[in-house]
Amino acid sequence: MTTISATAYLTRVQLNPRSREAARDLTDVQNLHRRAMSLIPDQLGSAETRQASGLLYRLERTPRAHTLLLQSYAPLDLDALPVGYALATDDRDLTRLLHWLAPGRTVRYRIDAQPYRSLPSPVDDRDTEGRRKRGTKIHIFGDDAITWWHRKATQAGLTTTSGVLATQQPDVTGWKDDPRETGKRIHIYGKRTRFEGTATITDPDALRTAILQGVGRNRAYGAGLLSIAPLNHT
Repeated sequence: MTTISATAYLTRVQLNPRSREAARDLTDVQNLHRRAMSLIPDQLGSAETRQASGLLYRLERTPRAHTLLLQSYAPLDLDALPVGYALATDDRDLTRLLHWLAPGRTVRYRIDAQPYRSLPSPVDDRDTEGRRKRGTKIHIFGDDAITWWHRKATQAGLTTTSGVLATQQPDVTGWKDDPRETGKRIHIYGKRTRFEGTATITDPDALRTAILQGVGRNRAYGAGLLSIAPLNHT
């Protein structure tokens, strides 16, 4: 069982547009996942390494440069980055922010997530043992996505206090080896919606857990990192 840390570190990596390694990572989400994992100190190589390290990340895209934000329970090993991969890096300890959380305080937030709705399989669609097959998860947009976020925000100890800005982000795509069949590859594909706005804290413990563990699906591929900042607080 993974133990939740009492703190976290936020690392910023400004990608060098001239770096071939960075360019490859930007075009294949599996490459970017491996890059983020390579920064975890004392890599364990187990299936629970990402969860145990609290690793979450989000790609911030701008016309001039892209920045990779990474959050983890301990400082990352930036020396593991290839030479010339980053134009600049910095990190900060989030302990003070996590301890600042209290009911009634207002924050700005941002998260890239994968809102979805589950469609049940037909009643007669069953496996060889007679069990009903799992349904299909479909990405949702517009008002449906905002409704999804309101529900997730409430579960995360937040009540939104302004209109939610929801914007579609570039689709994520990549390839990974199929662990069930040697030589076969699996296509990774997903959609992202960015949610931004302001909210009031209602449950500090739930919010702390959401920040440290992430929200929603596909956290291994750059979704779910909930970033907050105090609003009008000095």
